[in-house]
Amino acid sequence: MKMLLLAGSALALLGAPVAQASVSTYKVMTTWAEPETAPNDSIFIGSFDFDATTKAVTNLKGILSESMTGNGVGYPSDSMTWLTLNYQLVSWRDTTLGGTFAATFKNPTTTTFTTSFGGDTWLPGGEVVYDGYPNAAANPGNAYALIFVPDDPLAQLTQAQIDKLAYADCATGGMMGATCMTGTSVAGYGELGTMSGYPLAQSIAAVPEPETYAMFLAGLGLVGLLARRRIPG
Repeated sequence: MKMLLLAGSALALLGAPVAQASVSTYKVMTTWAEPETAPNDSIFIGSFDFDATTKAVTNLKGILSESMTGNGVGYPSDSMTWLTLNYQLVSWRDTTLGGTFAATFKNPTTTTFTTSFGGDTWLPGGEVVYDGYPNAAANPGNAYALIFVPDDPLAQLTQAQIDKLAYADCATGGMMGATCMTGTSVAGYGELGTMSGYPLAQSIAAVPEPETYAMFLAGLGLVGLLARRRIPG
């Protein structure tokens, strides 16, 4: 009887709700359609941390494909070149759209475009000529991906939210010369990207917390123990 009570207590503990951490980790994949490089698209694959209380997005990092490279069909195209974006330097809340924007960069600086023509150093929909132009050697080769995280990260994005997704790739030695590869929408920024690229979709998935794995393993262990032992009545 004592063993039965202990087993019952253990099962109750395993079934008890675990206090949810305020900060959770998520995976994200954002796709910009590239009609002029089809079937290759520009794709960002990464992860980020999200604070459910403050709605802050931190630690956004991942990889961005260069759709003008490789000859793969569909995703994933391993023959495309992938840039590493490890520096989240920008983030802001948008209460109208109900979520948070975050941008991660290839370089530890937001400097991407030239300001020679009155544009901004990185904002989408503005200048699309690389920083350092016309001196190709001065191009820092920056790139970024701008994602949107709804207040409920697992909620499907609305079209208005998708319209504001953007990327830019000003990698040195690019096939477009001084012009960077970009992806923007007419609805979100007044124009398509430089190769007619536009935001197509974004998906976000939760990464299980370590406590979830621990509880699962503990439950398996208890089930195995009960299967090997006979509990007296």
